[in-house]
Order: sequence, then structure tokens, then C-alpha cells
Amino acid sequence: MVPFELKWQAPEYEYRQKSISWYWTSIIISILILGAAIWQKNFLFGLFIVIAEILVLSWANRTPPLVDFTLNEKGFSIGTQKSYAYTELESFSIDTFNETIWPSLFLQFKKRLKPPLKAKIPKERLPEIEKTLKTVLKQTEHQHSMLDTLEEFVGF
Repeated sequence: MVPFELKWQAPEYEYRQKSISWYWTSIIISILILGAAIWQKNFLFGLFIVIAEILVLSWANRTPPLVDFTLNEKGFSIGTQKSYAYTELESFSIDTFNETIWPSLFLQFKKRLKPPLKAKIPKERLPEIEKTLKTVLKQTEHQHSMLDTLEEFVGF
């Protein structure tokens, strides 16, 4: 195998600007669910709803930190914390459906119970990264999950 190393920085997740109506909708939905929890006398669930809504409101406007990614002959690395050897990976796919500046790279593990690893890549580096990955992994077409669709719909 020819030695190679590709490095890039990308946001941890794609940030979506939220309007005031998004926040009000979130608060109204949580109040309705909280009312149902109180009506059912399920106070523990009600407490959970309050804590969850506080977290959603605080995380909603947080900008994502930049993460370092490395692709080399050994495998795929995320910063200095995580490394994945190609022997752990089965295939990869790239989601360019939304045509954003940060397409998503999905790495599918050989272990079926392990969810795919999702990483953002700069659009201008997409051909280079895709060509390099094709030499070590097979490429599959990305299938949107229900969670992907829900995330897009909610705008989180």
C-alpha cells in the first residue's frame, strides 16, 4: 500500500441558525408534554421534560467546535482521541444530498450493532478524500435514516 496522509478540520456537526419561532415552538411543545405528564401524575417524567427542554434551549444556539480528522494508510483518526483501523470498517458513503459546504462522510463498521461513524468533510476536498477511500474501502450509496430525516426536519 502506498503511504498517504490526508488531514482536514471540520465542525463536529452542522450548525443551523434557529429563528425565534423555533424556540417558541420548542417551549410550547414541552409545555404541552409537561401538562400531559402532570395530568397523568407522572412527576418524574415532568421533571425530565423540564430538564430536557432547558438542555435543548441551551444547546440550540451553540456553535460546533472544529475537529481534526486524519486519513492515512493505517485508518481514520478523529483528533488524538479516536482511531479506527480499516480492518474494523466495512464500507463508506458520502451524503451530498443537501449540497452544503460540509458533506457528510459515513463509515460503516463490520460490527452490525455499531452505528455508522459520521464526519464532516470540506466540499473542496471531497474528490480527493473519496478517491483515497476507494483504494481501501468499498463505496456504497448513502441511505438516509429516519433519524437523519427527523434531524433535518426539526433543524437541530
